[in-house]
Amino acid sequence: MLSNHKHLVIMAGGTGLRCWPWSRKDEPKQFHDLLGQGKSLLQATAERFKKIIPPANVWVATQTQYAQEVKRQLPWLDKQQILCEPEAKDTAPCIAYACHKIAMHNPAAYLVITPADHQVQHEGLFTEALEQALIGAEKTGQLALLGTACVKPATGYGYIAFEQQAGPLKPVVHFVEKPSRQQAIFYMKQGNYVWNTGILVGSLAAFIRNYQQYLPNVWHAFEEGKQLWSLNQEQDFLEEVYPRLPAVSFDHGILEKAQELYVVVNDFGWSDLGTWSTLYEHLTKDTQGNAIQGKVTAVATKKCLIKNGDDTLIATYGVEDLVIVQHDGVLLVCPQAEVQNLKTLIKHIEAEHGREYL
Repeated sequence: MLSNHKHLVIMAGGTGLRCWPWSRKDEPKQFHDLLGQGKSLLQATAERFKKIIPPANVWVATQTQYAQEVKRQLPWLDKQQILCEPEAKDTAPCIAYACHKIAMHNPAAYLVITPADHQVQHEGLFTEALEQALIGAEKTGQLALLGTACVKPATGYGYIAFEQQAGPLKPVVHFVEKPSRQQAIFYMKQGNYVWNTGILVGSLAAFIRNYQQYLPNVWHAFEEGKQLWSLNQEQDFLEEVYPRLPAVSFDHGILEKAQELYVVVNDFGWSDLGTWSTLYEHLTKDTQGNAIQGKVTAVATKKCLIKNGDDTLIATYGVEDLVIVQHDGVLLVCPQAEVQNLKTLIKHIEAEHGREYL
């Protein structure tokens, strides 16, 4: 496969409210250096693929309000490579938009679709798995996913069951999205379940075929705009069509229904940095198990994530297993075991204080 047929789509339009208050609607987590690496999650994601996909074939799908920040963080992107959604409608409309855009430039393209907020520890193994998925997608004509080893019974991830057979490409049996802890423990014991990384690989033709079969309303909504796009009226069309699109994920709208899918399994140290507890796992800790960033004094404090983005001091004494985050006039204190429920807290904040703190 020629390298100029490989295209990368980075989905960077989410608000990331499970990492509130650091991640806000005005500046969500993908634009922050949450891991202290000297680069944002978006920048790290783009860098991860640079050995495989040429810069001219990298696309970032985001919301219109974030386009300027994407350009600031990835200045090598041409303006046309930033796909601006007028509003968030989940991943199925986002990927359909990217497919239509890329089809205008390279109908023979092979696509890699990735979220912008993941962590990969073993990039060599990741690159190997991605190349295997691209080869498999070319060979089978079907969509392929990247799966990685389940290292704990996580209830916030999706799981993929696959057929045990030789070779890197395994047929997918079914998906399970965010199981109970008991189910997750059971899956780990089976030996043929992996975490779904949400990274998709396939030919443009395979994506189009699946949209036409399982989400024809989404696909045809974009078809209506082809002539307008060629007349430089793309954004006007998007603002008209997006309110009519359903908010549906690619997993639910297509992958759960597709008849023939494959997964490449490799333990490349993947994490979805979706919550404070997941971030805590990847941060450097002191002898008491605390991950501390910013102006903090912690005494008799154990296993806490304390992140201070303000000039004021955070001082703790005698606490354990907490997430304490201060940023831009907001202080969050939450048990680590409850960070999955931040969206419930945010609903209360919006009801009591409006959108000022979101």
